[in-house]
Amino acid sequence: MAKRNLNKKGGRPNPGPKPTPVKKAPAQSPKVQSKTESGFQEQRSLRWLIWGGALVTLGLWFALSDPFNSPKMWVLSVTGLWLLGWLAVQAKYYVKNPTLKITTIIAGAFALTLVVAWIATDNKFVGFFGQYARRTGLLEYLCLITFFLTAAFLMRLHRLATLDRTIVFLGSLLGIYGAFQNYKIDFVKWHYLYNPIFVTLGNPDFAGAILAILLVLNFGVAINSEKEKWFRAVAGFNTLLLTIIIVLSQARQGLLAAGIGIGLIVLVWIYQKNKRISFALSGFSIIGGLAVIAGMLKIGPLTRLFYKESVTYRGDYWRAAARMFIHHPLFGVGLDRYGAYFRQYRDTTQVLRRGPSIFADAAHSVPLQIAATGGIFVTLAFLALTGFTIWRGVVALRKTEGAAQIMAAVIFGAWITYQAQSFISIDNLGIAIWGYILGGAVIGISILPSDVDVRAPKPSSIQPLISTSLSIIMLVVSILFFKAESAVHFLDSVIPPKDPKLLSQYEFFVNKPLTFVFKDPHYQLVSALDYQKVGDNAKAISLLKVIVANDPYNTDALNALADSYENDKNWSAAVAVDRKAVTADPFNTTTLLKLGTDLKLSGDLAGAKLVIPLINSIAPNGADAKQAQSEFGK
Repeated sequence: MAKRNLNKKGGRPNPGPKPTPVKKAPAQSPKVQSKTESGFQEQRSLRWLIWGGALVTLGLWFALSDPFNSPKMWVLSVTGLWLLGWLAVQAKYYVKNPTLKITTIIAGAFALTLVVAWIATDNKFVGFFGQYARRTGLLEYLCLITFFLTAAFLMRLHRLATLDRTIVFLGSLLGIYGAFQNYKIDFVKWHYLYNPIFVTLGNPDFAGAILAILLVLNFGVAINSEKEKWFRAVAGFNTLLLTIIIVLSQARQGLLAAGIGIGLIVLVWIYQKNKRISFALSGFSIIGGLAVIAGMLKIGPLTRLFYKESVTYRGDYWRAAARMFIHHPLFGVGLDRYGAYFRQYRDTTQVLRRGPSIFADAAHSVPLQIAATGGIFVTLAFLALTGFTIWRGVVALRKTEGAAQIMAAVIFGAWITYQAQSFISIDNLGIAIWGYILGGAVIGISILPSDVDVRAPKPSSIQPLISTSLSIIMLVVSILFFKAESAVHFLDSVIPPKDPKLLSQYEFFVNKPLTFVFKDPHYQLVSALDYQKVGDNAKAISLLKVIVANDPYNTDALNALADSYENDKNWSAAVAVDRKAVTADPFNTTTLLKLGTDLKLSGDLAGAKLVIPLINSIAPNGADAKQAQSEFGK
């Protein structure tokens, strides 16, 4: 007969240890406000995080050569370095939490692989500060990672008040501004190339993406019963307004991304009421989502509703990115160097579809952009960070219930909205900042008061000094960039004088963008082209040689250098540069035609004839092929 397990004090069976129940957050999140000095420092850093993110999105200065991306870079860098000072002093307290320790390791690996990829980048200036009109280089990504870690360390379910106030304000501001732009009411007289609704991001698709993220967040505030009624009413108004503006902007991917985010929130709410219905709706949502994606790719019955011709163009950019990664698998072509290598890795399909002059400086897919420009190690670290964030989002939903679970779904849904649009769009800084803040917030809210959380960090008197010092350094750098950008913008508005007496004064303005410490290749190119306009080929050639020496794949500089040699009738030098341009842009029939023309003028008619079959192999029926046959085919 089996022996019974008896207690020492009696004869009752000992059932053994009781299973530990899964602790869930209460339906109503706790209102905890620390009044200690360390708590004050946390709240101050939290404000830097959230308000800094809003300012990055709002960053705009119309009197610049690049009025959108450059101001965002400066704001991101200044606030990012302030937060870096806080992280450097306080991170040691937070990493005692296992979740935050893993987060720090993965984010650190992402940062480290980016640094290694930058070391391998051929043009260090562009790799560090980013390409002109994009500004997504090493500096910007390190700042985004800093925002991510700060959000993971500080954001908790009971600390969302600052975020809620900020996103409601931002939603109202951008929604109203978008409405004004729709009716051509704007404080800046923009030259519209696309739909007039681009808010502070410069492009309707970018506008649709940021408005979609704000739409999900404002929807979350509107349904939060813990908020004041007037505040919820404003958020509800924003939800309707932002939906209308996205529709008017014709950014369909923004509307789809917002639908995915809100769909997650609704599914969580239904799950609380009826699990079976929520599972059924999840299945229908997946099927519907696949049908929509197929429609966007011109497949299936939803093509008429969701297909846009720009999706086909994105396919051209994606194929080029894939080729870059295949040929440069370890470190990519260099951070933010997609534009420099695009013409080399595009194909004849893209050339025939849109012509040889079309240029792209981004892959229009964040994962593909990272793979093409950073290589396999950066890509793996990026995927690890993304995958871990998804896992912690699921953990947050499983650990919470009631209102707290809905709040977790709102943050997670908004982050998924960012991820959804990032698959077919560019990592614009005004959008990316919220992807990283919300990603860190997803991890932060997955840590509940019932978990093993971090101790309150000790107040530090040196942290404000470190943060301020780093911010001031970046502020000085930003001011120098600002002056150079302003000089380029002013130069664009100056007409080259015909009077030789005014030439020296004009050349003063031409050279001014180059008098500052940081000489962006774009500024150098602008100055060189202006020297060409007034016939000073010697100075133009001198500047263009510098650009080409640092960036042998800069086809704009190569073509301009060949033009300068042609102006001096130095045909042999022009031919040498043309050959380099053909190597950098092998599918450009116009560049090949230019090479043939310069070969003929240099006296090498036989060499010029050899260009004809090269053009015919790309576009035999094109205008360049006909002109080549007419000029030197006989």
